[in-house]
Amino acid sequence: MRCHPFDLLLEMESEYIRLDCAALHLARDVYPQLNLDAYLARLDEMAAAVARRRPGLSATLRYEALRDVLVGEYRLTGNQKNYHDPQNSYLNRVIERHRGIPITLAVVWIEVGRRLKWPVSGVAFPGHFLVRIDDPERFVICDAFHAGRSMSYDDCRDVLEKQLEGKVEFSQTYLAPVDTRAILARMLNNLHKIYLGRNDLPRLANVLRRLIAVEPEQGRHLQDLAAVCYRLGDIRAAYGYLSLYLQRSPAAEDHAVVRRSLERLGAAIAARN
Repeated sequence: MRCHPFDLLLEMESEYIRLDCAALHLARDVYPQLNLDAYLARLDEMAAAVARRRPGLSATLRYEALRDVLVGEYRLTGNQKNYHDPQNSYLNRVIERHRGIPITLAVVWIEVGRRLKWPVSGVAFPGHFLVRIDDPERFVICDAFHAGRSMSYDDCRDVLEKQLEGKVEFSQTYLAPVDTRAILARMLNNLHKIYLGRNDLPRLANVLRRLIAVEPEQGRHLQDLAAVCYRLGDIRAAYGYLSLYLQRSPAAEDHAVVRRSLERLGAAIAARN
């Protein structure tokens, strides 16, 4: 079976994975005819428009140039009316529709910044993904979902209070940059919630396959995928994923339980032959 291009890309170390390419390959599960080069060219175009602003080295001025172009000219902002529409989680659709959720909009900011060789990063803030622009003396935090507004520490505290109802105390560590693999995992976890809630098992299965590529050390993804395959009637695939789970986690606490499940699946496969 041909390996998915997303999975191949994720075999590399995180520092070598291009976020734009990975996010677009991820979208192939729903948009198989996606023209990768066309969307990369759109990001190139955005970066060229920002570069024409010539903002210099200041994080503040670079932030303003990004905001003025991405929000002011390209109208990139949050889809507040249909937040849970899965299209918001696919980069190709975000580029086409100029609407998305915090993390996919942040991917556009990050990738435009990368093209300009600017230190623009993603921030896995609890409950609401943010963007960070650095210079040697300071950094700017902004919210791509809300028209790219800049965020003070007090603003971040307010967002945390709203999202988590005061259950978590604000810490500056929440504003640290995260790597490409962490961004992709968060994108996929968003899709996991959406498709699980819709009981869309075929697309949930694809999301789990991609999560396995992003987080191969997380055995629960293999178990979840085995369960979804079983519900879809693909007993052989369920058996294969549970077997792989035991190979990767031989000392797992649930080893005996999984082994019994494999025996039952094996018997079901034999009965069909």
